[in-house]
Amino acid sequence: MSVDANAFRLGDPRGGLAPAVLCLHGLTGTPYEVRPPAEALATAGFYCEGPLLPGHGTTAAALARTPSMEWVNAVVAAHDALAERHERVYVLGLSLGGLLALALAQRRALRGLVVLAVPLDLGWVVHRGVPWLRHIVRQLPKTPAILDAEARLRHPGYDRMPLAAVNQLLRLASEVRAGLGQVEAPVSLIFSRLDPTVPVRNAELLMRELPPGDRELHWLERSGHVLPVDFERALVVERVVQFLARLEKR
Repeated sequence: MSVDANAFRLGDPRGGLAPAVLCLHGLTGTPYEVRPPAEALATAGFYCEGPLLPGHGTTAAALARTPSMEWVNAVVAAHDALAERHERVYVLGLSLGGLLALALAQRRALRGLVVLAVPLDLGWVVHRGVPWLRHIVRQLPKTPAILDAEARLRHPGYDRMPLAAVNQLLRLASEVRAGLGQVEAPVSLIFSRLDPTVPVRNAELLMRELPPGDRELHWLERSGHVLPVDFERALVVERVVQFLARLEKR
C-alpha cells in the first residue's frame, strides 16, 4: 500500500449526482488513515473527500494550539460545501474523526455515518490526569496503535502527542456524548476488541446512548486503533461499503 498523506478527492462527482462521503482522520494523523475505505467507495460510485484537519500536517506544536471548535467548524464547512453540490452526504470518521462525525450529525441532517474506534470514554485516569498534566508535560512520544508491524512503520503522522490536543479531544468527547440523543441518522460502528487506545466499553456506550434507529455494531478481533490500515483493513472496507450501499438503496 502506497503512502499518500495528503487531502484527497476520489471518485467521479457526476455533476453532483453521486452520493458524497466526507472522510475524517484521527488525532495526530492524516487522511491516509481513511483513504482505503474511500478508494473502495469511489470504485462503488461514491464521491469521497478527505480533508486535513486543522493543526495537522504541520507540527505537533501547531496542533497543541488548535481548539476543538476549530476542528468542528472545519468539518461543518466541509460538509456544507459538499451538501451544496450533492443531494446525499455521508460521513466516515476514525477516532477524533468519529467524534467529529457525531458532532456533525448533531448539527446537520446526514444521510448516514460510519464511526470507527470513537474515544468517548478513555477512563478516569486520562480524563482526570490530562487537564492538569498538560501544564507540566507538553508532549509525549507517540507510536501509532497499529498491530500490523509493516503498516505501523509506514504510517505517516506526528511522532509526538501534544497533551493540550488530547485535552481538546476530551472536551469534544464530553460535548458529543451529551448530544448523542440528537443523532438521528443511521450509524454503523466499528471497534476492535484489541484496541489499546479506546476501551470496548465505548461501543457499548454508543449503542446504549444513541436514540433508537438504524444502528449496527461490528467487532474486529486482530486490529489495534487505526482500523482502516491494520490487519483487518479489508474487512473494514467491506463493512463500510456494504453499509453505505445499503443506505443508498432506500
